[in-house]
Amino acid sequence: MPLKSVKCKTKSVKLLNSTILHFSLYVLRFDESEEVVNGFFGRRMMMKKLFVMLTVLAMFGVANATLTINVNEAMDTVTITGDGTTAPPVGAYLFVQGPGSIAGGRIVYPGSLTAYDDLEAVAATLGMSPADTLVAFRDFAGKPDLADLSSITLADGAVPPAPLSGLLIDSIKLAGTGPVVLSLVSDDFATVFDSKSVPIPEPTTIVLLGLGGLLLRRRK
Repeated sequence: MPLKSVKCKTKSVKLLNSTILHFSLYVLRFDESEEVVNGFFGRRMMMKKLFVMLTVLAMFGVANATLTINVNEAMDTVTITGDGTTAPPVGAYLFVQGPGSIAGGRIVYPGSLTAYDDLEAVAATLGMSPADTLVAFRDFAGKPDLADLSSITLADGAVPPAPLSGLLIDSIKLAGTGPVVLSLVSDDFATVFDSKSVPIPEPTTIVLLGLGGLLLRRRK
């Protein structure tokens, strides 16, 4: 695929998602006031509009690369790997559901058009605050407990492009105060590449484990 074609496709996908998310937030705010007046019927109208928007997004194509989330619980780090079955470009979101957050992230995939953006960068691209961005994604993706996210674009201007195989993104730091769910979803929200439940110990549990270790040492 020519470099110009890849750039145009990548920019078009980002522009489409930005436009749809802005429209989604507008619809949600409008329907909040509508719901106060119309009660149950207002809620049904909001869900109908969201369904229509998701259907429109799905029409623009479904990413079909197989990507995997890998979690090193001992180091609290996350990596993204691929099996090489599909050529780029591929866009995806890494979602964190539950009392957790992600930070950092290093691009390993050699594609020249690859990007990895955290919540703050995604919000800046959309011209929204991080809080409003989370609100939009929670309702738009159907994840009310969404706590954090990052955006991943895997694209290469070379011909042929580098395959999406092996380690693609690493050094994503995971933090939390309890169990979280990590999910890797295509940027049209139509495909879930992978999902992992991570049993992050609660702070109280960590303290109890530490006290238990001290008691065992004293007995010895």
